[in-house]
Amino acid sequence: MNKAILPKVAKPTRYEVKLDIDLSNFEYTGFQDVELEIIKETKSFEVNAIDIEIVTASLFNEDNEKFDLSFEYMKDLERISFSSNKNISVGKYSLQLEFTSTITNDLKGFYKSQFLDLNDNVKWIATTQFEPTSARNAFPCWDEPEYKAVFSIALTSDEKYLRVSNEKVLSEKKLENGKVETLFVDSMKMSTYLVAFVIGELEITEVGSVGDTKIRIIHRPGFSHQTNFAGIAGMKILEFFENYYQIPYPGSKLDLIAIPDFAMGAMENVGAVTFRESLLLIDESKATRQELSRSVSVIAHELAHMWFGDLVTMKWWDGIWLNEAFASLMEAIAANGTYPEFEQWSEMNLSRSAGFGVDSLKNSRPVEFEVETPEQAEEMFDVLTYEKGSTVLRMFEMFVGEEVFQKGVQEYLNKYKFENTHSSDLWESLSKASNLPLNKMLPTWIKQPGFPIIEVSKSEGKFTLSQSKFLIDGSTDSSLWEIPVNIRFLDTGKVHTLVQNSKKIELDALGEIPFINNGGWAFYHVVYDPEIFSKIKEHFDDLNSLEKYRLLEDTWKSVTIGKFSINEFLEFLPIYESERDPNIWAYISGIISSMSKILTSEGNESFVKYFSQLIHSIKNDLGKEIRDSDSMEVKELRAIINKLIGTIENEKSFVNFYSSKFQDGSIEEIEDGSLYNTTLYISALDPEIKIEQFLEKFLNAGSPQIEGRYRAILGIVRDPNAGKVIVQSMLDGTIRGADCPYILASMIANKVTGRDSWSEIKDNYSGLLGVMPEWTASRILSGLDGIFDRELGDDIRSFITANPLPSAEKLMAQKLEKLEANMELVKHINSTLDESILEK
Repeated sequence: MNKAILPKVAKPTRYEVKLDIDLSNFEYTGFQDVELEIIKETKSFEVNAIDIEIVTASLFNEDNEKFDLSFEYMKDLERISFSSNKNISVGKYSLQLEFTSTITNDLKGFYKSQFLDLNDNVKWIATTQFEPTSARNAFPCWDEPEYKAVFSIALTSDEKYLRVSNEKVLSEKKLENGKVETLFVDSMKMSTYLVAFVIGELEITEVGSVGDTKIRIIHRPGFSHQTNFAGIAGMKILEFFENYYQIPYPGSKLDLIAIPDFAMGAMENVGAVTFRESLLLIDESKATRQELSRSVSVIAHELAHMWFGDLVTMKWWDGIWLNEAFASLMEAIAANGTYPEFEQWSEMNLSRSAGFGVDSLKNSRPVEFEVETPEQAEEMFDVLTYEKGSTVLRMFEMFVGEEVFQKGVQEYLNKYKFENTHSSDLWESLSKASNLPLNKMLPTWIKQPGFPIIEVSKSEGKFTLSQSKFLIDGSTDSSLWEIPVNIRFLDTGKVHTLVQNSKKIELDALGEIPFINNGGWAFYHVVYDPEIFSKIKEHFDDLNSLEKYRLLEDTWKSVTIGKFSINEFLEFLPIYESERDPNIWAYISGIISSMSKILTSEGNESFVKYFSQLIHSIKNDLGKEIRDSDSMEVKELRAIINKLIGTIENEKSFVNFYSSKFQDGSIEEIEDGSLYNTTLYISALDPEIKIEQFLEKFLNAGSPQIEGRYRAILGIVRDPNAGKVIVQSMLDGTIRGADCPYILASMIANKVTGRDSWSEIKDNYSGLLGVMPEWTASRILSGLDGIFDRELGDDIRSFITANPLPSAEKLMAQKLEKLEANMELVKHINSTLDESILEK
């Protein structure tokens, strides 16, 4: 029996929650009237609660008979048990509670967040983050997704504050004590994790309407002029989803709320969607393509949830993957439908690559697994849920056809709206719409960890496809998948689709050159025998950008497990010299950066020459300066290339071209965001620029957009004193706790200063954990993916094994396995590399 699940004795149908909030002292009092049904005769029932002090508790039946309740705090189970001296029979009741609690500093539950106003005064707001199991931190509730109910929220505070919740305002009244009570209209029937309320000295920017739904952006004062891009995106995307789902938006209004301190990217609270500020407050004229694209994709992700997740919700947390995976797929569908210039399908390649990285580990997990604790629920918000889940769904969407997939989704949402479901319910709807056994195929991708690699060979006029599990150490096991295979013969153009559900299958030759991943959408790797691979290279120009990306990725990953020679790969890579897709070069950049860390100092010198030859053409084509004719895509590509040149060649005059602009302050005159970012990034590579200069700019950035750019480069600064100064700035609160894990991760992976930074982190380990929210600390471990230094890696392994991060057992195992795989790759490549290839 799952002890985290509440005993099924009572279930709520409607909450009336009134909170009187004292923001000056970060505390509040609450009154709550919950309409509930007792479904099993009892003398006691339990609700979830953390750090909530009950003042009074009473239960009333439909005849208004009062049941005085005693209560017991069950802290280990995060519950309060209410008991009566007399039997509580089956029927409808009203639970009335008075309680007190505090506004926390933990980025979850009901927590505080601060910003500096335009006059540099500190301002506080109070906001919520309840997913997955933190509504219980704010008010007593049945904090499980299956307990859907209607919520009536009333917020009382000083009249100078704005009060916001999920729905539009029903009424406001001034009280004698100078406070104002705001009552909001009833919500739709929804789960507790979707409840939201925000108060503070905030500003509203009216965006417009989609049908009857008003859209607003709520933000720190003085930034209304930076809301236009996100506001228009919100309108376009909401309209897109209403057309796609063929179901009206389920809320009474839609607020997009910019939160200064936020652990996630955003949160899909119905009608009150919260975001990191940099996603909503954007100077469009100075923004990079990536900043704009990221804003669109996150807005699309959260609005997709309004239907898939909010209107229809998983029954228990083992189904959270489907909420997030589906929203991640829908963000690409919606972004492509509203902003095709951002080429979200190409961006999805990078997401798939991240999924492959984790799912190739023996310490991977099934996408869907049994969840028994709140900590396990939090662990589900990872790469496997988002990146693997969404790209597996995309693979099956393309297998059945986009219109058929859409029909199945519409049928599912209409059938289960306002209810809870299991993932199998969606499989059934998709199977019905497609007349294909997806309900049998999909579980092989969701219920077991890992993914296959297909080896392609030819014998006696027939092709053989062999599937085996891809594991990062080159081993395999007996796992099998129901693989939707889409093959295009490059010499004849003929296409063949099939389902491979056995170890090996034979394929009739509809041509001589089979490209197994037609379209590039599959969640598996492919490796070809040398003869077929040679012919594919001859037809390289017949591949689209997605397919070229996948060929590159498949071939590199085959190198890492010994199925393809590093020497042949280095001879193959120059075929991409003339490519101009930013995502392809982003992937090449990752390979080049890894190789620069993998090779010995002697081999690295030759590798730099190889690299210089590889990028010679594109470097000359793009140059350093922005041109009037540049598209946003070209600007992004130039940024990728020049950052890579600065990192790998590290040639003084090249670095100085950019760092001099930082030193003399002319960086602030750069209008173009991509050039600004490139200048900032390469300036960080100049060891003569002190970390204090970057930190001062970060702390006085003037806008969330610029602050985000500086946050992103603090960890790569090559000033030898950077680690010490950054750690001290975290300990004294200069750097926000929410930002600490991300910065520490990039510091550890810094090729130049990583060892010194790690030493500072070790020496101040407990202090650092104390300044960041405990549940976010595990994100430090993401830095381990970029470490190829055996001495540093062994030291990190020993230390974190002895001093594990909180709530990070699974993630730690994954990162340590990846770290060991990196070390083995160093040995493999250095022992097999023919350096003469680098000299060609």
